[in-house]
Amino acid sequence: MLRSVGSLLSGVFLLATSPSPSPAPPALAPAQYRAIWVDAFHDGIKSPEQVERLVSDARRANLNALLVQVRKTGDAYFNHADEPRAKDIEGPRDFDPLAYVIRLAHASVPRIEVHAWVNTFFSGQSSRVYVQHGNVWGNRTVDGAASGYVDPGVPEVQIYMHRVFMNIARNYQVDGIHLDFVRYPGATWGYSQSALDSYAAETGATATPDPSDPQWQAWRRARVTGFVRDLHHDLQEERPSIKLSGALICFGAGPLSAADWSRTSAFTSVFQDWRDWIVRGYLDFAVPMNYDSDWSAREKGWFGRWLAFEKDSGFANRVVIGVGAFLNYPEDTLAQIRRVLSPSTGGHRVLGVAIYSYASSSVYGTDDFYTAPDLAAGLPRQPYAGGLTTEADLASRARTFNESFITELSQPDHYEDVQMGSVATQPVFLQPAPVPYVPLAEAP
Repeated sequence: MLRSVGSLLSGVFLLATSPSPSPAPPALAPAQYRAIWVDAFHDGIKSPEQVERLVSDARRANLNALLVQVRKTGDAYFNHADEPRAKDIEGPRDFDPLAYVIRLAHASVPRIEVHAWVNTFFSGQSSRVYVQHGNVWGNRTVDGAASGYVDPGVPEVQIYMHRVFMNIARNYQVDGIHLDFVRYPGATWGYSQSALDSYAAETGATATPDPSDPQWQAWRRARVTGFVRDLHHDLQEERPSIKLSGALICFGAGPLSAADWSRTSAFTSVFQDWRDWIVRGYLDFAVPMNYDSDWSAREKGWFGRWLAFEKDSGFANRVVIGVGAFLNYPEDTLAQIRRVLSPSTGGHRVLGVAIYSYASSSVYGTDDFYTAPDLAAGLPRQPYAGGLTTEADLASRARTFNESFITELSQPDHYEDVQMGSVATQPVFLQPAPVPYVPLAEAP
């Protein structure tokens, strides 16, 4: 009897000390970027709880990249910064939003990338950098107006922004730096006195150039290109694994071919020659903002034309297409994502898709519409009926729709439309997927 008990105890001990089998890794879809922009004008990474919810939502939606805005208006959502800490960060003083989201995202299975989204030549007129330097660095229109932008034609501006972004790369294990507002505000901008003085010294111009002067346009375009080129070079010297990307302009109808590129709004209106940046390797990947409403026949055509150009451009393997979910009904955004991820007629595929945005996932879930009655009046279905009259009620419903959209990305679902009733949705990300390998660009 004693021997039997001993044998039993020995067996129990062996069972208790045997290692548990490791959980089976999740089945993965083919590699593709599935990114979402997380803006700093709304909740996202401003408290530990927000970060935890964000990473949990990304896993639930089978997303694999977060573009988190860490420089909004000359402020910082990270502690090791050259600029003031953002005033709306919640939690203890030592809470570092960027560091925490990196820690949680990188621990996810599959791993989730984190790209530091930074506003480049926009800082806002109340920012410290603009208050201190706006008289000289501030961008101006030909008529002298200002609007919180700093001027890429001012050498000190380029030095300052370069340093801010390099320090992020040095202090944080981000997977990339994601540039926004890396452009001029428009064709009539660039008239700070310092920029005009530099232009005159370099070209011999003796009069203030007209906005349409081709030489003046080319000079401004070169200032933006030079900033991107130099930042990419130094990032590669500092941390070869880091990826430089940019949120890029796609206003109006896209080009039919490369020969049409010089007539696009990006090239002529904001002096953002992003096609050249990709071809020359100044960006590791591009994120053109194909923000069009699928319910508008005109804009749906724009979306298709840009998409065809981006897929058959010869550099589709360096393009992640941005879709404007905030302009669309949920089923329309899902349809746009399917079109983005499908091959072109020539068999070319892009690297993936980026969704704008975490806080504004549809016309139901964004204050872009519910605080702008004139804008909302143009929608074919009015999501703001149904007895909701206060901004607080609308904001509460927006949060509900944003949470639902996360589910809709990865699971069959439905939502309740105040005019149509139940609307079924079909998911686009049925399984998690790793990010694709992006061979780092080598600029000439």
